Amino acid sequence: WLMFIDPDWPQERLIPLLAYDHPASEPAWNGFLHSGRVPWPPLAEIIKPLMLDLFPWVEEFSWDRDLSEVAAQWLGFMRVFHPDEPSGLTKAEMRSVLRAMSEHSRNRFIFWLGRVGQGNEDGWINYVVPFVNEDWPKERQYRTAESVRAWIGMLDDTGDDFPAVYDAAKKFLVPIEMDGHPFYPFTHEINQKKPITTLFPVETLDLMHSITPSVPSRLPNGLPTILNLIADTEPSLTSDYRYLRLIDLVEQR
Repeated sequence: WLMFIDPDWPQERLIPLLAYDHPASEPAWNGFLHSGRVPWPPLAEIIKPLMLDLFPWVEEFSWDRDLSEVAAQWLGFMRVFHPDEPSGLTKAEMRSVLRAMSEHSRNRFIFWLGRVGQGNEDGWINYVVPFVNEDWPKERQYRTAESVRAWIGMLDDTGDDFPAVYDAAKKFLVPIEMDGHPFYPFTHEINQKKPITTLFPVETLDLMHSITPSVPSRLPNGLPTILNLIADTEPSLTSDYRYLRLIDLVEQR
């Protein structure tokens, strides 16, 4: 608001407080991030060099670790909705930011991508799929058990765009030991919508094949039900090598 009223005054008096070597930088960023509002583009353009270095510094705040989630969302907004603009981020800048984040922050960022997909017209296709394909770091070290759970949590809210989003995200899925019930939407009707497995049996089979280890100590909860739904919906898939591997694991139990 002050930038809108008189841009010279905050540039002289307030923005210098955000410099990381300033003794007031932590409380200044704390107050700034607590606003929850993405910076006005003219302001974002000025402080962008500082924002690009927010991680991992912001994650070391002693009083409110949730502010790192706000910082990640601001940077994501700048990339998704102002790509390659002076007030936005480039692909390389966004990828560097994601690499600098802790795993917890990256996984919370995946949750935010889900909100972008749900909250914007054609959000999954116009924003989320391009971001996942072009911006997400592709190194093996970023494909962890927790990140796989985060991707699955995002996928179960994609509606009719599940195939397109899965095609983008599947490169980041690795075999993991699953606990809990992340596949509930794949086996049950929610809000009178059919289970994801019934709607998209081919993609669901590929998903389960991708995340199930060759010799799991325990099977993903819901796998037998998912395989039954696949067989009922698309019987031809019962001869698919992925189905045969998974059903063999189930029958060995």
